[in-house]
Amino acid sequence: MHVKNIIIFSTLILGFWACQNRSQRPIDYVDPMIGTDGIGHTFPGATVPFGMVQLSPSNDFKSWNWCSGYHYSDSVLKGFAHTHISGAGLAGLGDILLMPMVGEVKLNPGTEEDPESGYRSRFSHDREKASAGYYSVMLDDYDVHVELTASERVGCHRYTLGKEGRLNVIIDPTHNIMEKVLDTGVEFLSETEFRGYKKCDGEAGERTVYFYAKFSKPVSGYGLAKDDEIITEVFKLNGNNTKAFVQFDLQSDEALEVQVALSFVSYKGAKANYEAEVKGNSFEETLAEAKHKWSEKLNKIHVKGTSESDKRIFYTGMYHSFISPNLVSDVDGKYWLEGKAYPSKIPQYSNYSTWDTYRALNPLFTIIEQGKTAEFVNSLTSRYTETKVGLPVWECLGHDNVCMIGYNAVSPLADAALKDIPGIDKEKVYQAVRAAAMSLEKHSPNYDKNGMAEYIRLGYVPAELNCAVSKTTEQNYYDWCISQLAKKLGNQNDAALFAERSMGYKNLYHPVKKFLYSKYTTGEWREMNPKVWDDLIANYVSGNIWGYSAYVPHDVNGLIELMGGKEVFALWLDDIFADTTQIGGHTHVDISGFIGKYGHGDEPSQHMPYLYNYAGQPWKTQEKVRQVINDFYFDLPDGLVNNDDLGQMSAWYIFSSMGFYPVCPGDMKYIIGSPLFKEVVLNLENGKQFKVKAKNKPKENIYIQSVMLNGQPYTKTYLTHDQIMDGGELICIMGSTPNKDWGTKQGDLPYAKVDLNKNQSALPKITYKPYDKDNSEVFEGSRRIELTCHTSNAKIYYTLDGRTPNKRSGAYKKPIIISKTSNLKAIAYANGMEQSFIYERTYYAGRRFAELEKGFPKITLLNESKKFGDADGSMLLDLEIGSESFNDSRWTGFDGEDMVATIDFGQPISINNVSIGYLSNTGVWIFPPSSVRISVSMDNDNYNTIGYQKLNFSQEEMGKPFLRRQDFQLGRTEARYLKVKVNNFGLVPDWHAAAGHKGWLFVDEILIN
Repeated sequence: MHVKNIIIFSTLILGFWACQNRSQRPIDYVDPMIGTDGIGHTFPGATVPFGMVQLSPSNDFKSWNWCSGYHYSDSVLKGFAHTHISGAGLAGLGDILLMPMVGEVKLNPGTEEDPESGYRSRFSHDREKASAGYYSVMLDDYDVHVELTASERVGCHRYTLGKEGRLNVIIDPTHNIMEKVLDTGVEFLSETEFRGYKKCDGEAGERTVYFYAKFSKPVSGYGLAKDDEIITEVFKLNGNNTKAFVQFDLQSDEALEVQVALSFVSYKGAKANYEAEVKGNSFEETLAEAKHKWSEKLNKIHVKGTSESDKRIFYTGMYHSFISPNLVSDVDGKYWLEGKAYPSKIPQYSNYSTWDTYRALNPLFTIIEQGKTAEFVNSLTSRYTETKVGLPVWECLGHDNVCMIGYNAVSPLADAALKDIPGIDKEKVYQAVRAAAMSLEKHSPNYDKNGMAEYIRLGYVPAELNCAVSKTTEQNYYDWCISQLAKKLGNQNDAALFAERSMGYKNLYHPVKKFLYSKYTTGEWREMNPKVWDDLIANYVSGNIWGYSAYVPHDVNGLIELMGGKEVFALWLDDIFADTTQIGGHTHVDISGFIGKYGHGDEPSQHMPYLYNYAGQPWKTQEKVRQVINDFYFDLPDGLVNNDDLGQMSAWYIFSSMGFYPVCPGDMKYIIGSPLFKEVVLNLENGKQFKVKAKNKPKENIYIQSVMLNGQPYTKTYLTHDQIMDGGELICIMGSTPNKDWGTKQGDLPYAKVDLNKNQSALPKITYKPYDKDNSEVFEGSRRIELTCHTSNAKIYYTLDGRTPNKRSGAYKKPIIISKTSNLKAIAYANGMEQSFIYERTYYAGRRFAELEKGFPKITLLNESKKFGDADGSMLLDLEIGSESFNDSRWTGFDGEDMVATIDFGQPISINNVSIGYLSNTGVWIFPPSSVRISVSMDNDNYNTIGYQKLNFSQEEMGKPFLRRQDFQLGRTEARYLKVKVNNFGLVPDWHAAAGHKGWLFVDEILIN
C-alpha cells in the first residue's frame, strides 16, 4: 500500500475508533509515564514499534536514575533528543537534540539550577502529556507548546508559539547520555534544510549518527557556532563542539514543523530515510500513522474485566514490550556494526538486552509477534553467518558492550527455532549458537572474565572468577537449549555433548547449605557470608543467591532430587519467600521488589513463583504470582519496582496477568499461574484466537478451583506452545481458598529433567588443582607452605621462579619454607585424568604485629568507603590481597575522593617499608591514583612526609585493567602513627565517556615491614 493510502486509511480508522467506546481501545490505556519515576528508567517520548527513533525529552546524565535521559523528578528540560534506551540499567545515546526557545539566542544549555543562563526551560507535569506515539509539553520559560511523534527512522516535532514572535530552534549534536563526544558537524543546506552529525563513544561503542532536518517553512535567520561562539558567514562547521540555530517568524498559534531523519551510516542514508517515510507528510499524518502502528500491536491482545488501573498497567506493559529491539538499518539496507558499514537484504535490529529479555519478552514475541521474531532471529544470526562478529552479549546500536554474562542470545534464537517460527533457517541458527558456546572471548568489564576455558573443562565456572554461580547456571541453561536444537536437527553427538554440559550446576550444589555456592578448581567451596551483600555480589550477578540457586529451568526436577524431593523443595521455597532477615553491606542497585528473599527486580529470580507447580503445590504459585502483581506493578510514574530492562519486567506482568509463564524457554511449556482478567483474547498471526477466561471475580479470588480446555476438564498445571497456537479456550474457575487437589497428581505436574546416558557425568574429569589450606597471604619472618590436592594419588610439581610448572619441575614432597616475598606456581597430575589448572599465589613478606597490644593496629579513614569495602577501612589491614577483579570483596573503594588512612600502632615501632595496592579498570570508572604520600608521627598532630610518589599513566596503559603495588623503602623510621594518603586520579580525562566527572579509587592492603 502506498504511504499516502496508508495515511488516509489510518486517519479513517482513527476517526472510526474515536466514535467507539474508548474503553474498547487498548491504545487509550497506554501511559508512557509509567516507569519514568523511581528506578524504572523508561522514557515518555514518541516512538513507533521497534523503531530507530525514540524522540523524547532529554536531560544530562546526573546519576543512575537518568539512564533514559529523563526522570519524573525533573522540572527543567534541556531539549528533545532522538535516541533513548527504554528501561535499561545502562546509560547511553541521546542523539541530536533540538530545543525551541524565544528571546536572545543561547547556545549553551546553562544549568538546571539557573535555566536562564542557557537555553533550558522549566516545565510542569500538569502541562505534559504522553501517549503511544505522541508526547507534548509546554515550555514555561518560552510559552512554546512542543509536540512530538515519529516514524521508524524520523522524529517529527511541532512547535507552537503562544503569541506572535520569533522562534529560535537550537540544534545541539553535542548532547549525550553518558557518552564521550568525539566530533560534531552542522551544515546549512537551504532555507528549509539542515544536516549534521555526531561522533561519540560509549555503551554503543565508537559510532557516528547523521541527521537530516526539514522545516515546514523557510528560515528567517540562522547561525553556526563552535565552542558556543557564533561564526558568521559560514554554511558548514565541524569540531567536537559545534551547534547551530535557525529562526522563524511565527504568528500567534502558528506552528513550525520539523522532521529529523537519522542514519547510523551516512548523510545519504538519513536523506533517503526522510524521503521514504515522511516526505510530504504533515505532523498530523505522521501521528495518525504512528497511532495506527501502535494500535495494530496493542490489538494483538484484548483483556476484559477487572479495573481500569489493571488495563493501564497491562497495555502500558505491552507498549514498553514493543519498543525494542530497535531498527538500525536504513531503507537501502545498510547498517553499522562493530565499526563497519554492511549491506543487508533483511531488516537489521540492535539494542538486544537478551540476558533480560530471553526470559519472558522473547517468548511473548513467539506467540503474538512471529513475523518480527523471525526478523530479530535472522538479524542476530547474521552476526555469525554474515558479518562474523559472533553473537552479542548486550548489543547497543551495533556494538557489543558485553556488560552482562554468558552467551545469552542462544535462548531466543533456539526457542524460536524449536517452535518452528516461519522464516528462520534452523541450520544457520545452530551454527551461530554452537559457535557462541565455544567462544573464549566476551569478557564482561563488570563481572570479571567469562571463565569459558575453565567451564568447558570443568563443567562449571570456578570460584577463582567472580559471579561464578551465575555464569555456570546461565550457561548450563543455554547449553541445554543448544542440545535441544541439535536433537531436533538430528545431531545426536552435539545433543549429548551439550546435555552433559548443561548439568554442571550440580558441581556447585552445597549439600549442607542447600544453595549453589562457588567452588574453586581445587574442589574447595568459596567461603561466603550470605548475610552480607558484598559477599553475595562476588558470587552472583546482582547478588541474588536465592534466585540463582533455583535457576536450573531445564532441570527443575533434577534440582528437586538434589534437595530431597518435592516436599523438601517446596519448603525450601517457602523459607525463601518468608525470610525477612536483614542483610548488611551495600545492596546492588538491581536488587529490589522483595518478598522475603525473593527479589522481583532481579530477572534471574522471576521464574521462582512458578516453581511450586513442579513440586505439586500450584496454589502457592497462584498466591505468590498475585502477590507480585499486586505489590510491584502500579499505574503511576514509579509503577515499576526496578528498571524495565527493555520490556522484560513488563513482559512478566503480561504473561502472569494472562495466567501462564515460560519458566524454561525452549521446552514448549507455559506454567499456569493465576489469571487476573475475566477474559484475555490472543489474536494470533495464523488467524486463530486463544482465549483465557477466569470466572468468579478473579481480581479478588486468586485460587484456581478447576479448569476446562476446549470444553474438556483440564488438570495439568501447564500449557504447551502448540495448544496456544492451535487456538482454543481455557476457562478457569476461581475461588477465595486454595484447591489443594487440582493439578497435584504426578501426571499433571510440569516436568523438566535432563537424563544423561551411563557414560556421561556432570562431574569434573580433570585433576583438582593443588592448593595451600592456609589462606593468609602476608607473613612475618618465614612461611611454611603445605600443599594438598583433593584428587587421590595426584602428584604435585611446583616452581618459585615464575616459570610454568610441569612434570620436570620440582616434585612436592614436603612443606616449602620461604623467607621473602615469593610467587608459587603448582600443578597436579593423576593417572587417567587431565592435568590440573595451575595454582598460583604470591606470598608477601610483611609485618603481622603480633607483639602489639590487643586492639592494635587501629585504622581510621578521613573519607569513609560508602559502597566497596568496610566503611572503617579495616579491609586495608586484613592480610588479604585484592585481585584484578574489582568486585572480589577485597577492595576498598572511594567514589571521587582520596583515601587518607591513619594507622595507630599503640606504641612506637620501627618501619622499614610500606606498600599499598591499587587497581585500574577505566571501563567501570576505576582510575589509578595520581599520587601516594607516606607520613609518620609520634603524636598524631605533627606529621613528617617520608615517602611521596607522583604517578602518571598514558591512555594506552589505562585502556586495560591492571593491578599494581606502590612500594616505599624508608630505612629505619620510628613512629607510632602512619598516615597513607592515596590521591584520587581527579577529573576523568577527555578521552573517557565520563570526562568531567571524578572516577573511583580502589586500594587494598597496606603492607608494613
